Amino acid sequence: MQKNNQGYEAVVQLLRDHPEWFPVVAAALEEAQTIKSNRFAGAWILERAKKHGVQWIPNFRKLVSYGILQKDGESSRGGRRAYYSMPDVAGVEKALKEFDSPQVAAPYTAHEVTDSGIAKRKNILVPFYANLASCGGPNISEGYVDDYVEVSTESAKPGYQYYLVRADGDSMNQAGINSGDLILVRVQDYANLGDRVIACTDDGVTIKEFHRQGNSILLMPRSDNSAHKPLLLDSVQIQGVVVATVPK
Repeated sequence: MQKNNQGYEAVVQLLRDHPEWFPVVAAALEEAQTIKSNRFAGAWILERAKKHGVQWIPNFRKLVSYGILQKDGESSRGGRRAYYSMPDVAGVEKALKEFDSPQVAAPYTAHEVTDSGIAKRKNILVPFYANLASCGGPNISEGYVDDYVEVSTESAKPGYQYYLVRADGDSMNQAGINSGDLILVRVQDYANLGDRVIACTDDGVTIKEFHRQGNSILLMPRSDNSAHKPLLLDSVQIQGVVVATVPK
């Protein structure tokens, strides 16, 4: 791949293989065009991708593997985030202009077509994202689809989108979420008081109970471990609401 055309060719190849990544690439391009240093956090791309209708958690390693982004530094579970740069902004922009934006995934429907006709859907396949949610300090590990798990529609109600994550830590063990449990999450960007939420903070993704304190958002742990403290934030991005847990 020629260096002066690498962004264009990389995007063309990616979108031929994975057209659903169009809005993620578009979000990364917007971030690269906005940041003068051309160095930006994966969390910033994710925030923009949500505005493009992305209801899943992209693993930016895919964009790195195709050559669209370059990793800048290492990820950690401390205060740092994963940072990236885009070597060929003009090439990426040119490629996106030649592709039509695909439709984002639709919520699960209540019925499906079978050999015997139309039947009420009993189970759906839900993506399981590894290395994503933390019940301790926020986890900045990037999520990627590790598998698809069959879930009953008694828990995953039709009309919504869902994903599964594995809880990590003990900050929610008094709210029925223990370390290692599988967590079924309904995708939505809002929460009601008392909801157990998947929240994206500046430091990463965490599972906490949603509350408000004045004009701020309060993410409360529910734990018998006194080391876990509430997080009082000016703003937070809600990625979903916990609807069920599956013990490990």
